[in-house]
Amino acid sequence: MKVKYLKLKNWLLVTVMGAFGLSACHCHKEAVATEPEEAPQVKPREEIRLMYGVPTMNYMIRGQVKDADGRPVKDIRVNMLERNMEVKDGELQGDPERVRLWLEQSAVKTDKNGNFLINNSGLPQEEVKLMVRDVDGPENGEFKNQVLEMEVRQADIDRTNAGGWNQGTFNKEVEIKLEGK
Repeated sequence: MKVKYLKLKNWLLVTVMGAFGLSACHCHKEAVATEPEEAPQVKPREEIRLMYGVPTMNYMIRGQVKDADGRPVKDIRVNMLERNMEVKDGELQGDPERVRLWLEQSAVKTDKNGNFLINNSGLPQEEVKLMVRDVDGPENGEFKNQVLEMEVRQADIDRTNAGGWNQGTFNKEVEIKLEGK
C-alpha cells in the first residue's frame, strides 16, 4: 500500500511540475490594440546567436632538423609545448611522470631526411614553442635539447577555413640546427 501511495504521489508531483514548467516557457503575450492610436510601438526582436565553446586555432608546423654541418638528423623528437609549460635547462618542468607521458604521447619524430610535421589544434597563442630532443643516444650523434620560440604573426595565419570559434590555421616552416653535446 505504501509503495502505491509513493508512486501516485510522485506521478502527481511530476505532472504538476511539468505543467507549471511548460506554461512558464510560453509566457509572452502579443500586444493587441483596441484602437489605432493606442497601439504600442514594439520593436522587432533581433536574433541573438549564442555559441558555446572555446576559440581554437590549428597549428601546422613543417620543418627539418639538421646538425651543425647541415646534414639532416633522423629520429629527433619534436613537441609543440602547450601554454604555460616551463622549460629550464632544456628540461620540461613539472611532475616527472606526467611530463614523461606528455613528451612521449605528443612527440613527432623526424624521418630519415630530418623532416617532421606537427598538426595540432589548441587555444590561440601569441607564441608557439617547440621542444627538440635527442633521445636515441649516440646512434646518429648526440645533441643538446633546445626550445625554439616562434611568434604567431597574422601573416602566418590562413583564415580560409576560419569561422565560429575556429580562428584559422597557423602555417609555418622552420629549419632547426642542433648543437652537439
